[in-house]
Amino acid sequence: MKKNILIIILMLLFMMPSKVFAAPNVSISANKDPVEKGDTVTVTVTITDTAAWNLKIDGTGAATCSKKEVDVTADGNSTTKNFTLACTPNQVGKITIKVTGDITSGSAENKDVKENKEITVVEARSSVNTLSSLKIDGDNIPGFSSSKTNYTINDVNKNSVNISATATDSKSSISGAGNKSLQYGKNTFKIVVTAENGTKRVYTIDINRKDTRSSNNNLKSLSIDKGKIDYSKDSNSYTVKVDHSVNEVKISAVAEDSKATITGTGTKSLKDYTNDFTIEVKAENGAKKTYVVKVIRKDADGNYGQLSSDNSVKTIKIPNNDFKFDNNVKEYKLLVEENVQNLEMEVIPNDSKATVSISNNTNLKPGLNKVSVIVTSEKGDTNEFLFNVYKIGEEKVEESTENSNNKQIYILLIISFIEFLIIIGLLFIKNNKKEKGNYYPNV
Repeated sequence: MKKNILIIILMLLFMMPSKVFAAPNVSISANKDPVEKGDTVTVTVTITDTAAWNLKIDGTGAATCSKKEVDVTADGNSTTKNFTLACTPNQVGKITIKVTGDITSGSAENKDVKENKEITVVEARSSVNTLSSLKIDGDNIPGFSSSKTNYTINDVNKNSVNISATATDSKSSISGAGNKSLQYGKNTFKIVVTAENGTKRVYTIDINRKDTRSSNNNLKSLSIDKGKIDYSKDSNSYTVKVDHSVNEVKISAVAEDSKATITGTGTKSLKDYTNDFTIEVKAENGAKKTYVVKVIRKDADGNYGQLSSDNSVKTIKIPNNDFKFDNNVKEYKLLVEENVQNLEMEVIPNDSKATVSISNNTNLKPGLNKVSVIVTSEKGDTNEFLFNVYKIGEEKVEESTENSNNKQIYILLIISFIEFLIIIGLLFIKNNKKEKGNYYPNV
């Protein structure tokens, strides 16, 4: 019976789960291979399934480096750990990494460690990325220095140049040189020098090509076959009114410069009321000027259209002043410094057809200045805003002086009154003494 019980207990123990630990292991890796002479390589030693370790890591050959790692896990269970060692080679060749010692798993399985790894050391690549010369059309760029990377060449009067460059180090490479077309104005070219080790340096050359093209985009004449245009090159907008019987007009223009081009002229069909036609003049250098011809045609009843009566104002802006505009407020007060001669005002009507007139905003005098802003609708209705502008200056100074003088006069009057009282008092005392003397005559 006892024998049977023992067998059952042994079978149960055999069937109970037990914790199994894998065999411990060591591996070696490096963050770079090959490594350049003088550069630093980081060696990583990794242990897995290990609960205790006693390791020495040595680097020999092209570099000498070493460290020791001895420890155990806090709970006695296996873990994974990484140990790093930095090695800097001082010669070309090989670095031999040796890991020796022993490691033990959580199940007390011990393993002797003898692991090796070789890392190749090569000659350091050059980091020189400068130029020894930089030329345009065979001539050295003025002021060239290998350490200077920005250059400007002005007043070049040609449509192309050749940029040549020579590297300081023959192992570096150059890009961006060669034949270059030049546009009028600024042309930017970048010469890139790449060192053997990949580092780059950029030389920038700005070449300003002189623009000899004409910039004249004025019209010599502007005319219309129905009606009249009083042309002036200082004016860009013209209005012509025609009868209802005129259903088309021909606009003609001649440029001052024969190299300029004109678009927008020719025969134009008309509708009733406003017809806007744009004439554009493009100078040889591309500069543009726009002229607008507004042709207003009567309707069948002889009217030039429904005129707008909108004379409201979107905003009034006054620089360097925290003035707040409200279209419903017609009068404002402003204070300006004594050095302000003119009150600059920007008035923007809600209707572009409305006109603006500003008066008395120049040559401000000290004291009160009444500045008027009148907005007139296309129909002729006016809307006026009044600005009472107080300028700090002589008037206030004079007022201050006057007040000061008044104070002085007031003080003098008080002093005079006090003196008068003193004199009256003295006379009173004197008379009083005389009266007493009469009662007591001398013996």
